[in-house]
Amino acid sequence: MNVNVKFLASIREITGVHEMPFELHPSDTVETLLKVLESHFGADFKVAVGKPFEDKNPRVRFLVNGRDIDFLKGSGTELKEGDLVVLIPPVAGG
Repeated sequence: MNVNVKFLASIREITGVHEMPFELHPSDTVETLLKVLESHFGADFKVAVGKPFEDKNPRVRFLVNGRDIDFLKGSGTELKEGDLVVLIPPVAGG
């Protein structure tokens, strides 16, 4: 199955793309997707996202179809064909 992944802000600078499709197996989770992304984009990406499912203050948030995974099933949120996953790093400003 294919899911689309959108990268914002500093994560987009590391990946070099705004949005990209990824092929996963049915019932793969957000955690599985993160492993695929780390493998695809390498060490800089892995450092930038840190350990978002373990850190108290994660360096990146995951939205699935516009909903924060914290309000779904966390890293165990199952993905479906055509889902849109957005990676959002914290943004500061004034």
